[in-house]
Amino acid sequence: MNRSIPHRIAASAAAVVLAAAAGAAAAQTAPSAPAAPAAPAAAPMNFQQIADRVVAQGYSDVREIERKSDKLYEVEAHDAKGRRVELSIDARSGEVLREKAKR
Repeated sequence: MNRSIPHRIAASAAAVVLAAAAGAAAAQTAPSAPAAPAAPAAAPMNFQQIADRVVAQGYSDVREIERKSDKLYEVEAHDAKGRRVELSIDARSGEVLREKAKR
C-alpha cells in the first residue's frame, strides 16, 4: 500500500507537468492579429442634403421632409411623371428605400 501512494503522487505530478507544458505551448502559438476597429457609422444627412439628394434622383417639388429616426427620413415630392409620392429615404446614404404614390 505504501508503494501505491508514491505512484499516485508521481502520476499526479506527471499530469500537472503535462498540463503546464500544454498550456505553455498554447500560449506560444502565434497571437491573433488585433481586430480592426469598426468604422464609425456615417452621420445622418441634414434636411438640405436630403432634399438635394432627392432632386438629384429625379424627384421635384420637395414639399415635406420628416426625420423618422437616425436612419430614416420621410419625404413628400413629385416623381418624374408628376405624381405626388411619399419616399422613405436612408438618412446616411440618401438612397430611396421605398416610394409610395399619394392620392
